[in-house]
Amino acid sequence: MSPFLRFFSQICRLQRHLSAGEHQQDLFQDQPTMFVSQHSQPPTQSLEELIELCGGTVCKTVRQAGICIGKYSGRRPEGSRVLSEQWVLDSIMHLKRLSYDNYDLE
Repeated sequence: MSPFLRFFSQICRLQRHLSAGEHQQDLFQDQPTMFVSQHSQPPTQSLEELIELCGGTVCKTVRQAGICIGKYSGRRPEGSRVLSEQWVLDSIMHLKRLSYDNYDLE
């Protein structure tokens, strides 16, 4: 894991550990289930961990996803979105879920 991602993972873990109730880390809690492409950069496992640490749900197959993170050219559910990995990172950096508009890969 890169130092950048290690830093974010540590911050999210610390926030989750120290926070409770209304202050718990829930950045991606209300988002659709996310699938992270095997070709993503940063690596898939790192992004999945960040998403989960920030309250999101990750699935292992694109068929279950409402959002696909990273480039993906296969079949996916109708209505699902394909977003840049940067959306996850920028949302974490700004401590708020950013609009999809600037991160659509389609």
